[in-house]
Amino acid sequence: MLVLTGAFAVSLFAIAFGLSWRARLAQERWTRLISVETKAVAALEELIRAQNAFHARYVAGQESPQRYRMVTQLLGDESLARVDTGALRGRVKAFRAVIDDPAPRREDVDATSVAIVADAQQIIAARKQEIARQLPALERETTSMMSSGLAIAWIVVLLSFAAVQTTLRKVVRPIEELSAAADRIAAGDLTARAPVAGDHEIHTLGVAFNHMADELKARARTDDLTEMPNFRAFRERIDAELERADRYPERFGVLILDLDRFKKYNDTFGHLAGNDALQRVARSIRETVRAVDFPARYGGEEFAVIVPQVDAQSLAAIAERVRANIEALPPVAGGAAVTVSIGGAIYPDDARDREALFKAADARLYEAKEAGRNRFIGPAATTAQSRPA
Repeated sequence: MLVLTGAFAVSLFAIAFGLSWRARLAQERWTRLISVETKAVAALEELIRAQNAFHARYVAGQESPQRYRMVTQLLGDESLARVDTGALRGRVKAFRAVIDDPAPRREDVDATSVAIVADAQQIIAARKQEIARQLPALERETTSMMSSGLAIAWIVVLLSFAAVQTTLRKVVRPIEELSAAADRIAAGDLTARAPVAGDHEIHTLGVAFNHMADELKARARTDDLTEMPNFRAFRERIDAELERADRYPERFGVLILDLDRFKKYNDTFGHLAGNDALQRVARSIRETVRAVDFPARYGGEEFAVIVPQVDAQSLAAIAERVRANIEALPPVAGGAAVTVSIGGAIYPDDARDREALFKAADARLYEAKEAGRNRFIGPAATTAQSRPA
């Protein structure tokens, strides 16, 4: 009996060790999926955007060949270290040779730029295929681990019922929940989270999984340049605000802000100075609005703010503080001072749905532009005047 018990103990230890080893491998594969594949795709997408932007400006005569190093530097991103970018680097080198020519032909510039974008898109497609390939493999690995967990349960039942319950609680159930969360993530549900439970390896795998989900969700709802919520996050928030205001009921305001003559600013000082201006304006908006308010980058040089529990007078006061603080921003080297025009609307006084509310605020923003810019026009003809920009 002692020998049999010892054999069972050794079998239990061997299976548990195998599970831990396989869980560690799964964790490493998740880590690779997060730190290599996802970041590599993001870096290549940024390269495509930069290449297209440079090509458009270069063809329009707005960019010099020396500035192309801003694009080539993106190939040095550490996330691309394990990706075969040899062909892409050759395309970039060929494009650089064309634009360095004193009299480059337009068709050569276009062809080499298109080749860069095509190669980058091909690599992105390959990386995404690798991600799609790894997800089912991880699911199969999880299913296999579940089967091993059932084998452990069978052995432990022979030893004691209490040990079986412990194994189910620490191994099988967390793996099932992790598998379900992985299925939801693969289906596009970025709200899925894995339980942080089980033994050390499964606990660590759950933490890594949740970190990946948080990072993907944040990237999907955050503007990379200003680090503010983006258009998608803003729409989700205003829909929730409309639902809440209908339920209680309450009033809330919407501000739409647009930088004055921003295209001229970009044309005069360059897009880097324009990006810096957008970042400083975003920072000023975040620091000026209340903690309960929700500012976001709505698109281009346009921002928007949801202002809960507010009347027309308070909305005008908040908008005027935002406008004045942006106007007071000191110009940086290589740039100039910026101003904004602001339009506001209040729910339900101006409209009772999202589209009509934005239409009302946008119409007042247009009025502010027509009235000379650098001012706020809100509900009930509440106007904060200032000197024109």
